[in-house]
Amino acid sequence: MESIGQGRPSGPANFCWPKESVVLEALTRTIRPEQIDAVLASSGRKKRRIRRLPAVAVVWLVICFGVWCQDSIPTIWRRLGGTLRALFAALDRKRPPVRSAFSQARQRLGAAPMRRLFRLAARPIATGQTLGAFYKGMRMRAIDGVHLTAIDTPANAAAFGRPSTSRNGEAVAGGYPQVLVVYLCETGTHAIQDLVIRPCNSNEKPAARWLLKQVPPGDLLLWDSGFYSYKLLAQAMDQGVHVLGPVPSGVVLRPIKRLSDGSYLAKIYPSQYARDKDRDGRTVRVLEYTFDDPARTGHGKRHRLVTTLLDENEYPALELICLYHERWEIEIANDELKTHQLARLVDLRSRTPGGVRQEIYGVLLAYNAVRGLMHEAALAEQIDPRRLSFLDSLRIIRDTVADMRNARPEQLPILYKGMLTLIGQCRLPPRDGRINPRVIKRKMSKWLKKRPEHYRPPQPAKTFDKAVVMLN
Repeated sequence: MESIGQGRPSGPANFCWPKESVVLEALTRTIRPEQIDAVLASSGRKKRRIRRLPAVAVVWLVICFGVWCQDSIPTIWRRLGGTLRALFAALDRKRPPVRSAFSQARQRLGAAPMRRLFRLAARPIATGQTLGAFYKGMRMRAIDGVHLTAIDTPANAAAFGRPSTSRNGEAVAGGYPQVLVVYLCETGTHAIQDLVIRPCNSNEKPAARWLLKQVPPGDLLLWDSGFYSYKLLAQAMDQGVHVLGPVPSGVVLRPIKRLSDGSYLAKIYPSQYARDKDRDGRTVRVLEYTFDDPARTGHGKRHRLVTTLLDENEYPALELICLYHERWEIEIANDELKTHQLARLVDLRSRTPGGVRQEIYGVLLAYNAVRGLMHEAALAEQIDPRRLSFLDSLRIIRDTVADMRNARPEQLPILYKGMLTLIGQCRLPPRDGRINPRVIKRKMSKWLKKRPEHYRPPQPAKTFDKAVVMLN
């Protein structure tokens, strides 16, 4: 509990933030104030000049974008400082910073310190006592990508691009710019370990190759068929990382040895020429299966998984097939991030590319902090962290932040313990792998699509009342 309550504000009427007093007590186990200080000092953002919005305050503000995603920035600032403190400040006729001050402060901070803070704070949080995080001593991780929509500004569109489709044979650009975030996740806790930010139409595989370098030897990496490639598998083998994932239907996998559990060994090659000459082949194990339950997604279809775990006695085929469904945990993490945490019509609020990158790191720092608290609560309850509700946990944290901001320092450990207890009571029913089809439901609008000419229409020459003309 030594990190809870660091840097309490000195008094409710003191609205100016001393640099050492900005902290969000409920999240300081994952995001430690000394880490923020170190990042700001190393990046040259920690100035001696005392501002109303010093860099440490702006860091916490950006992190809070991931806690109160639907609120305005002034509202988030008030919540960060504490409502009671803001009330006393208003009575003392002290005004909060104006909107432009927040924008300027975020520009001064930039994205680089948030990126450094994320990489400093992000870490695997599962321990030997965490249920569901390991398979036979191997920590399970997954790589996946998620698209986040950004505010439609020319700068965002130029930096990140728009998704495109065709309608009646004509190319149609998406309504909003999108950012591709490819990230590495610990499947047992959903904690995000590292990420790469790219334009929306980028290929995910180069980002996956960089993220794979962050996986230590001996871990088990799960990925989707879109990440399958000879280069990635060869890189994983050279690093000593174990892999389990599906392959596209067109990949040639010829059995070279049948195994006792129904799986077989095969070789993968960098090209057809290498296959013909039997050069640079890498041996993998192939698991082919289908489902005989008509009500289950994928019934009657052939499914193929490849793995670098070659021993059928140590790693039986049925175990690995069931284990692959752990990869869907990263899809659930995507849902938690977009549907429950952000929960916005447009995911990101920033109007500039630098602000978008800064915001992504802040939101994911907050996501990891929530997941860290859920893991701590799960350990106390001796249950799998994935049995706890992310949405309910986030709501509890939002409520507790306000209480901890206005509480006395000696009350903070009790409030923190109560918060963990409440989170531990937010149980979900057990899941049975993937049972729902991959479909989407979108409503087509009857309104015309917004075009560039609609962004800055001519302004009226008359006021509303003077433009009114009565008709007989």
